[in-house]
Amino acid sequence: MQPDARQELFCRAIPARRTRIQAIDLPILQEVLMDPTLSSIIREPVAQATVAGLLSWLSVSLGAAFIFTRREFSRKAMDCLLGAAGGMMLGASFFGLLQPAMELTAHMGRTGFIPVVFGLMLGAGFLLLLDRALPHLHLVQDTTEGISTRWRRSVLLVTAMALHHIPEGLAIGVGYGAAAAESGMATGIESLGMSTALVLTASIMLQNLPEGMVVSTALRAEGYSAKKSFFYGVLSGVTAPIGAIPGALAAGVTAGILPVALAFAAGAMIYVVFEEVIPEANASGNGNAASLSCIFGVCLVIALTTLLG
Repeated sequence: MQPDARQELFCRAIPARRTRIQAIDLPILQEVLMDPTLSSIIREPVAQATVAGLLSWLSVSLGAAFIFTRREFSRKAMDCLLGAAGGMMLGASFFGLLQPAMELTAHMGRTGFIPVVFGLMLGAGFLLLLDRALPHLHLVQDTTEGISTRWRRSVLLVTAMALHHIPEGLAIGVGYGAAAAESGMATGIESLGMSTALVLTASIMLQNLPEGMVVSTALRAEGYSAKKSFFYGVLSGVTAPIGAIPGALAAGVTAGILPVALAFAAGAMIYVVFEEVIPEANASGNGNAASLSCIFGVCLVIALTTLLG
């Protein structure tokens, strides 16, 4: 057989072989995806919240990875990124958590604010206790809070950022738990559903990028290698998926507790913004730029709520 004839025969055989493989694999894939057990797991709010929490952790890791591109970033740029992150947290708290909580209590009339305010103060109080108990470092102010400890500065900085991600994980979990509860309600709540949970996830993922950059850049400035700075930056985000699980479980207990759970997550996030993020962003004299960035962060969440809602 001539070489050209052999080559032509070989080329004809390859598509036929690929077609047979696809014909075999596609039904298997369809069978796996249609499996009732797998479908029920995918629809479980705890599983959805866990995946969203892991994606949030991934965004922190991606932000921390920027340390491999540059050794340091300007202080003004970091303050603007922190301001934008704080704005996105505020927007997610009000539009993704407090608004549906108020709609859920609308049937209570003039007393409908009570469970929402209760949950809001409870969430803020929870973060206050964590803030007092967990040793952590405010890098720009160079002050340490929490119980007295001999932990290294790197660990204290990581715990400070890990403290930020606890309410974020709770918010994600509550969002998916609330979406699952809404599907079983007789009357649907417009601002409570899967689209709101997705907006919360997208907002938190976006604002986790600069937070990952901040912690890895700060550690690099402290003299740590790029690899160690990246590792600690990744480690700081582990509390997001951990917090998502109890958030989803709490929201799925009963419909009566749902407004409190939503407001609890909002109170925890708002406390972190005003106690940790905004003071840190304003500490270096870039308050105007950080404030404008914060407003931009809120606007971004409004846009996401409209586009994904």
